[in-house]
Parts: sequence; C-alpha cells; structure tokens
Amino acid sequence: MAYSRFKLKINTPEGVFFEDDILQIELKTSTGYIGILANHAPLIGAIVPSVCYIRDIRNNRVSAVINGGMFYTNNNEINIITDFFDFSNKVNESVIAKREERIKQAINNKTFSGQQVVEKIQTKLQKELNTLRKIIKD
Repeated sequence: MAYSRFKLKINTPEGVFFEDDILQIELKTSTGYIGILANHAPLIGAIVPSVCYIRDIRNNRVSAVINGGMFYTNNNEINIITDFFDFSNKVNESVIAKREERIKQAINNKTFSGQQVVEKIQTKLQKELNTLRKIIKD
C-alpha cells in the first residue's frame, strides 16, 4: 500500500525539535492510540506520556518517547507541542536526569505563592519523570 506524505513538526520549549515529511504517526491519547495519515481531517487532541510511532518516508517504523502534550492536524500537517520528545533509541536514564535538572532549575527560578504550590508542582513533575523511566524500561 502506498501512503502519501505529510509534514510532522514537533515543538518543545527549546524550539522546533523535529520537522520532516512522514507517512504515518501513531499517538497515544487518554482513550488509546490514534493513527494519522496524510489528508486527515482537522483534529485537536491531548497526548499522554507514552511511546509514539512514526512511519518515515522510507516506510521505516521509528519509535519515540513523548511526555504528553497536544497535537493538531490541518492542511496536511501535524503539529505536536510537548515539553519532552526524543527518539527512543536515544532515551536513557542520563537524558531523564538532565530533564530532571532543568525542571529543578525552572522551579528554583520561579516565585510561587506558597510552599504547598511548590510541593504540588514537584510531586506532579516527579510522577511524570517516573512515567518516562517506566516507558524506557518497557
């Protein structure tokens, strides 16, 4: 089966992480995986922390780790907005440790209205980091 190409653009806080033509992408939402092909109808959705699968233009299936975020499709392009994305053959404990250090720096650079807010943020971020660790071990 011949697939048509469409544009994938992955945006992180550091800027555009990846931009290229692909044939297909599979993303995990709160209700399960969704597959997107070229000429998909406009769609907006949330992504949960998971492994996503990209079929490149050579028809290779590549996996990547994503820490959640959102996506939207329009005009034969899919845009993903996330705070963490990396191809899974590159993700290891040192990558997660670097991410954890950046999170701690971001918390230290912000002023919050109380210790309870800081503790809530730290708990949520620790849960996300643990989810990433679990994903790379599976």
